[in-house]
Amino acid sequence: MKRFSLLLIVFLGHLSLIGQVTYDSILTFNRELEEVTIVQKKTQSIVEQRGNKMIVDMSAISQMPKFLGTSDPIRYLQSLAGISTNNETSAGIHIQGCDDYQTLTSINGAPVYYPNHLLGLYSTFIAPHFSTMTVEQSEHRGTMENRVGGLINVETQHLQPKRFQIEGNIGIVNSDATLTIPCGKKSALWLSGRTSYINLLYNKLLKIEDINVGYSFWDTNLTYSIHPTEKDEIVLTGFFSRDKIAVADSINFGVGVQWYNIVGSAYWNHRLTGGNWRTSISYSGFDNNIVVDATTAKVNTKAGWASVDIKNRMSKRLYNNLMFNLSADYTHYFYQPLQFSSEGSIGILQIPQNKPPQAAEEASIGIDISHTVCEWFSYYAGLHGSLYYNQQFAFGADPRITLQFTPAENHEISLHGGCYTQYFHKAGLIGGGLPTDFFMLADSTLKPERAIGSSVRYTSSFLNKKLTLQVEGYFKQLYGVVESLGNIIQLINQGFDYEKHLITGAGRNYGINFMLQKNSGILTGYITYSLGWAKRQLPQLDGSYQYLYSASHERRHDLNIVLNARFAKRWTIGSQFVLASGLPYTKAEEAYILNGNMICRYSTFNGAHLPLYNRLDLSCSCDIIKTPEHELGINLSLYNVYCHKNAQFVVYRENLRPILGTSLSSIIPSISIYGTF
Repeated sequence: MKRFSLLLIVFLGHLSLIGQVTYDSILTFNRELEEVTIVQKKTQSIVEQRGNKMIVDMSAISQMPKFLGTSDPIRYLQSLAGISTNNETSAGIHIQGCDDYQTLTSINGAPVYYPNHLLGLYSTFIAPHFSTMTVEQSEHRGTMENRVGGLINVETQHLQPKRFQIEGNIGIVNSDATLTIPCGKKSALWLSGRTSYINLLYNKLLKIEDINVGYSFWDTNLTYSIHPTEKDEIVLTGFFSRDKIAVADSINFGVGVQWYNIVGSAYWNHRLTGGNWRTSISYSGFDNNIVVDATTAKVNTKAGWASVDIKNRMSKRLYNNLMFNLSADYTHYFYQPLQFSSEGSIGILQIPQNKPPQAAEEASIGIDISHTVCEWFSYYAGLHGSLYYNQQFAFGADPRITLQFTPAENHEISLHGGCYTQYFHKAGLIGGGLPTDFFMLADSTLKPERAIGSSVRYTSSFLNKKLTLQVEGYFKQLYGVVESLGNIIQLINQGFDYEKHLITGAGRNYGINFMLQKNSGILTGYITYSLGWAKRQLPQLDGSYQYLYSASHERRHDLNIVLNARFAKRWTIGSQFVLASGLPYTKAEEAYILNGNMICRYSTFNGAHLPLYNRLDLSCSCDIIKTPEHELGINLSLYNVYCHKNAQFVVYRENLRPILGTSLSSIIPSISIYGTF
């Protein structure tokens, strides 16, 4: 039993912490030179600021460095200013100090509750299946859904294609493919799939101490669009992903973790005169299952979360300089609390009584107006009202306003202030933003999360938009945030009663972000730097709100350099360099045995930090065939070029001797073939 407990501690403890613009002019003329036609290539930015949104062009992303054979959209999103750098143990998306669940990540507006794969190398989004990715960090309008963080929405391909097309990648780590199938003149089908087999070549890199780890995942996307009239469009989308991780030390011990995402949605879009109307319905679900199997004991945990969403969006231009926007949403939540079961002799483990499924209702209405007062001044003003019921009622009335000034051409200053409400939380058996985490509905005990935020942003472009600079400062006060103080040692000894380890408090996120982007020329890319604090006020730890603790995902400094150089007609070299502060953790001071149970004493909550995180990746691509309709090439990438051993977690050995654990600490080479036909 001691070996069983020790191995479980090691495994789950690991998871918990775990240039120039070119003009090609074509002159068409006859002998008398009666007509001159000039065609100019548009400067293409990877990230473009449009009002309160950052628009990421997926076609531009596909031209960026292909690490491990693919240009992953979320990977590049995490390198932008204000969005925390990923590491090798989690792909959580943390926007301006908020936790990952506080940001709405969605496909065509349908939420995806866990859009990550383990190891932080891939997201669940296959880039060719999508057209654009929209990001809102701090400037939210009255029509945005109930979240206290940001918004990330990916829109699937939906425009009528001209021909059948296959686009994909075949590599030694993963493979993916996207099929574009025209179905007549007014409808089309897109089908994408991806799978990973990283263990075939790199199984030794996935070892945790002396424990072997097997990992695999696959995901699929399906989209069907039809255009019955010139003004109407109907789009159906399905998404499913499955991850599986298996841990085995010997025939006497094993741990298996599986988690699933499923999304199904349909929307109807109708163009109005001077506006647009969009109605959608969707189902989104997330489940996880953890099985610990030893010779004398077997413990199984399950948790589930799902929602049905009905959303309506209308925009209407009232005058040339005045736009009216309206939203009306309804959400029904399904919540399956952690379910425990056991077999055999489990010793000190005490399995708690399982709780029945729960449900809640949420309805909201949002209104805002966009008014261009003059050439140099415009504003967005709105109000988002919401009503929530789970055994008792709760409501929110959140005003939001944004002022935009254009003092000169290509220069913009934006000021924003607003209030936000969210009606669910997320915590975990062991924390860390991993699939062992679970969602919880707000109720009489756990109040809704609320936030008051403000920001100021300056955006400018230089040299005919060859260079773009963006600077943003932000401050957000949070209320009702939930933290889990549970660690695997306590959970084993106290029977996995996770509710005993949940505490609530307030939070404070603030910082400044910089981004410099080069949009054209031989060398393109961007440099971002973020200086930010994510603090939590937890009175249950010190009896007051005076002390500020670091949130578990806080990275004080975060520098990213992403460059792409097309130095020849067929050759492209890319690189990404990451330098970031180490994540905080709670250090164990001493441990002793009392009545057969291990009792630990810890220092200040998240008072210690892991060492500095840094990594360099390189990518080289050669286009064998490159035409407007066909592409074939080969890519070689090197992940963690100088084999830096980045600390991801802390493991304690005898006498609480701390050991910094690493994963993927060696260089990972990958070769793949990509193409479009």
